[in-house]
Amino acid sequence: MRAALFDRFTRWLSGTPSAAPAGNAIADTRAFVDTAILEGALRESLTVPRLVAEPWYVDQVSIDGPRLSVAGWSMPVEATPPADGWFAVNGRRFDSIRYPLPRADVGSVFWQRAGAANSGFECSIANLPEPYVNGVLEIRRNRPDTPDVERGRDSWFKPDPALHNDIPDEDRRFRVIGDRDPVGFLVSGATDYHRLDRALVAVSGSHLHEFSRVLDWGVGCGRVARHFPAGRGDALTGCDIDRDNIEWCEQHLPGTFVASQLTPPLPFEDSTFDVVYGISVFTHFREPMQLRWLEELSRVTRSGAILLLTVHGRTAIDFSRLSASDYARVTADVQRAGILVSGTNTQLDGHAEHEGEYVNVYHSAEYVQRTWGQFFTVLHMLPGYILHHDLVVLRKP
Repeated sequence: MRAALFDRFTRWLSGTPSAAPAGNAIADTRAFVDTAILEGALRESLTVPRLVAEPWYVDQVSIDGPRLSVAGWSMPVEATPPADGWFAVNGRRFDSIRYPLPRADVGSVFWQRAGAANSGFECSIANLPEPYVNGVLEIRRNRPDTPDVERGRDSWFKPDPALHNDIPDEDRRFRVIGDRDPVGFLVSGATDYHRLDRALVAVSGSHLHEFSRVLDWGVGCGRVARHFPAGRGDALTGCDIDRDNIEWCEQHLPGTFVASQLTPPLPFEDSTFDVVYGISVFTHFREPMQLRWLEELSRVTRSGAILLLTVHGRTAIDFSRLSASDYARVTADVQRAGILVSGTNTQLDGHAEHEGEYVNVYHSAEYVQRTWGQFFTVLHMLPGYILHHDLVVLRKP
């Protein structure tokens, strides 16, 4: 059946910009027109041939017996299509690929990317009798210019819904992802899990579940952890400041789940973990708190451990639907400050004590290299690897 994978993202794409100021005075009208002209000129000067992450998205998946159709958008490429086509499903070429197609909604959001309004795609395959290989459907775009370590970004994953009947209620989901859509919860969790796994394989040669001690730092209600192989639950530990979500994980998912506090320390011994991943955790700390947590993560990881942590960087700004003037200002402010608080966040209000410390934060790549490099070796910064989040790949010395 045809279904939107991320209703929240579709709603976001169709959002409307701020209205023009009201008023009938001629002076006001002239000022507004002058501002619009300046905005247009600035927008043109900020337009680039490609974005740092070149984002893409699968809007819809339709399964009708053995027939599968997908639709979405991907920044257009002016090149000859690869031999196996621009898109593939479970490693197979689609029978039909229509790309690029008009997507005015995408163009209005990513105005800074030339050609974004012509980024749509529609693909179909007539005979795919088993869409969920090993419990998951993989839709891949084929971009020859993607660096090897970033190739996980070129796949979206949709898990078999029959294997995920037991999911947390909508309020718990909202506190984790800011949306109540159950399909988006599953797709985003599966996609993030498999992308993390592929980044880990690229830098270590081993899959996530092959490590003996893995920490999901900020596990929430198990959006990502639920995709960890059940047979390896003894290797997985999850922690979070949301005790209600921790209790849900304890009752429904394999693994060990413990409540933690907003401030260090974590309830673990020194040098406990081989791998730590944390999605949208450092995106919510002011600098003093961030530094305390970097030190704490260093304490609980073993020498040689790999850490996979996300930040809001340039890609998050690209996704922010800003006017040209605000886009230029925010970009410059982040570059100058290194770490910039962009606003408050109320998603955990009533469920975790955070005393106003839970905020929204941007990081510059240079800041992460300089500051996080005091605690870990920064191996890679993968732009837009987790949708609008950049993934920082670290190694404990």
